[in-house]
Amino acid sequence: MQGSQSPRLFGTAGIRGSVKDRVTERLALDLARAMSTMLANTGQVIVGSDYRTSSAELRVTLLGGLLGGGLDVLDAGFLSTPILAFGVRTSGADSGIMVTASHNPPEDNGMKCYSHQGREYVPEEEQLLEELICQHQFTDVSWDRMGTLGRAPDLTDLYVERLMDLMQPLRRRLRVVVDCANGTTYNLTPLILSKMGCEVISLNAQPDGRFPGRPAEPNPTNLVETCRFVRSVGADLGIAHDGDGDRLALIDEKGRYVNNDTLLAFFARLLLTENGSGRIITTIDTSSRIDKVVISSGGTVERTRLGKTHAMLNREDRETVRLCCEPWKIIDPAWGFWGDAIYAACKVVQALDLSKGVVSALFRGIPDYPQERFFFRCPDHLKDAAMTNVSNVLTSEKGVRDVSKLDGVRVDFGDGGWILIRKSGTEPKIRVYCEGRSPARLRQLVRKSSGLVKKSIGAAQRASMRSR
Repeated sequence: MQGSQSPRLFGTAGIRGSVKDRVTERLALDLARAMSTMLANTGQVIVGSDYRTSSAELRVTLLGGLLGGGLDVLDAGFLSTPILAFGVRTSGADSGIMVTASHNPPEDNGMKCYSHQGREYVPEEEQLLEELICQHQFTDVSWDRMGTLGRAPDLTDLYVERLMDLMQPLRRRLRVVVDCANGTTYNLTPLILSKMGCEVISLNAQPDGRFPGRPAEPNPTNLVETCRFVRSVGADLGIAHDGDGDRLALIDEKGRYVNNDTLLAFFARLLLTENGSGRIITTIDTSSRIDKVVISSGGTVERTRLGKTHAMLNREDRETVRLCCEPWKIIDPAWGFWGDAIYAACKVVQALDLSKGVVSALFRGIPDYPQERFFFRCPDHLKDAAMTNVSNVLTSEKGVRDVSKLDGVRVDFGDGGWILIRKSGTEPKIRVYCEGRSPARLRQLVRKSSGLVKKSIGAAQRASMRSR
């Protein structure tokens, strides 16, 4: 089986990888059979996909595998990931599968699984599926117990209706640029903001799984032209999504990209103000500016692995969680247990309207600590060896105050700076994150971490060659 050759199928966010040799039709079929087995060959599953060129093929394969495993299936067709999660919860389905690779390049694809709550599967559920797939422990059903195939109701219309019920009409007409990345939000965010009363200018609003307008990831490099456009048309705000609608990036009224961690700190402060004190769940790679804002707003911060903030919503104390967040991704438990960039965009616009000011003023009081994020390419089979060396060296650095090995290795220094080095769960990369309290200190941390990762990858390569 092509898909099971990797030591791990599920990474940071579901299953992702090249459709040529990782996310294959065979893997989709095995995932469907594993889910059928896990659900005891009974129940209902909703399946949807984004517009990647390989998505329809994988979706059809999933449909067949689930039906053959005795499950009733609703085909939701092409839609955004937040809509799929919303649909699973509102329809009463037992589970859902979304075919998407989110912000990955167009040659990749992936699959995410959702519980009946609309919550992405937690690691324990993913591990069970992975064990079933890798060991081929599938339960078959007879011909007369196979499931039935139906068409999902119009989940997008229902989503828009429910979201509009929460949003108040705007008191002023805001000009908003929405860059949909040729993805699934093309018929959502522009429409909803228009209904709220915005003047919307859409970019890359023709769905195309090749992402001809710009790469799907809404990072500063990929949004340079979008930032210029926001400035040139005098927009009050720029909004950018990824390919499947679970990521949000903001551009202010001067065409400046809003730092991800600043946006997370803003949402933490907003939701603590709206809902009262509580817990903010974020990831190991986020800035200490979030801690400063949350503590001053009466909340507490807990950090977890990348892509797994939703797992905290599987606990009994989830009622005290006000926000689960990581760069680009916002989960407001009061709305739903899924990352939802469409909902988050509406919340920003509503806050901007109520403020009567400009969007950059929304972030006053949030410190701006300089940081950098970058990566080094590293084949999957070398990652563990390279990371072992990274961990040994980094944790022995002078001035280290705290060490976390929750996801990779993060060291916090006594002066407030920190370094996080971790292996990517979705791509052949080792990622590096650095933050300092001054530009000079940041440059020092970047040099230190870059040299360490390069040496560690080189050492892993040489060791691998010697062992052959």
